[in-house]
Amino acid sequence: MYEILKTLADAQAGVVMRSQAIQAGYQADDIDRLLKRGEWVSLRRGAYVERDHLDAMDDVQKHRARIHAVMRSLQAPSVVSHVSAVVMHNLPVWGLDLDNVQVSRSDLHSPRTEAGVHHHAGETKAGDVVQIDGLPVMSLPRTIIDTARTVEFEPAVCVADTAIALDPTAKEAALLRLNEMRDWQGSRNAGAVIEFADGRSESVGESRLRVLFRNNLMPPPDLQVEFRTPAGVFVARSDFYFREQRTIGEFDGKQKYLKFVPEGQDPGEVVWREKRREDELRRLGNEVVRVIWLDFDRPKDVVKRFHEAFQLAAQRPRRAA
Repeated sequence: MYEILKTLADAQAGVVMRSQAIQAGYQADDIDRLLKRGEWVSLRRGAYVERDHLDAMDDVQKHRARIHAVMRSLQAPSVVSHVSAVVMHNLPVWGLDLDNVQVSRSDLHSPRTEAGVHHHAGETKAGDVVQIDGLPVMSLPRTIIDTARTVEFEPAVCVADTAIALDPTAKEAALLRLNEMRDWQGSRNAGAVIEFADGRSESVGESRLRVLFRNNLMPPPDLQVEFRTPAGVFVARSDFYFREQRTIGEFDGKQKYLKFVPEGQDPGEVVWREKRREDELRRLGNEVVRVIWLDFDRPKDVVKRFHEAFQLAAQRPRRAA
């Protein structure tokens, strides 16, 4: 009996519905006893998760569990959408509000929020919907659009960049679908996000840095540019390259370095290799500016550092790269 429920829970982000528990052989009194003892926690009327499982979840996992609880209890036909679709597609949630589960319904004339669920009103076409974990979820293109219509530009770009990296056809598909939604609220904002989005951004930090450049009227950099010596030996691949200004931009996230540290090796070796790599890039006639997450709190300082690098690079002899 327990194994049946565990299998169900594993496929439903840890959630078990009351009806499923009863079908598996539990009695109503058994369920009430588990709830009273605190071994099960009610996420929503008739939707439960084990306490130990819930305590081990992060905010995204908890939101995903709540999505399952909501979708398996709603009576009206609904599709997981907006921020909740972002979660279901495993896209970045930086800057997004996970307080409410978000769904879209074609039967509503106006949106409403009740019992922790934001019900969006709007037409849903067959091509808009995919199945994830047994639930109807807005497709990547539609998720890009809906997120970009309803949240700020920066987090929307982070979502769109990652979605397009997962599926390079998603950008064109989103633009085509958006053309059919041009009268919808926020469609202009969505258009700006989609046009700016670039699947070559490899992290939220890189996406945020691109937005920082845009907001401060800096020239758009090339992304993921390879550098080689005059003899053709590979030196590095940069996150950003301001080609005319011969300046490389690098976003240094902690994970970026940890993934290159083999087990048992001194992280200092990785740092030393990075220094040698940077020296070689400068020998090729470039300047290098590194940005870390905390720098986003000081955008003007970041811009200043890049402009100083532009001036230094202009004084360097131009070499083949």
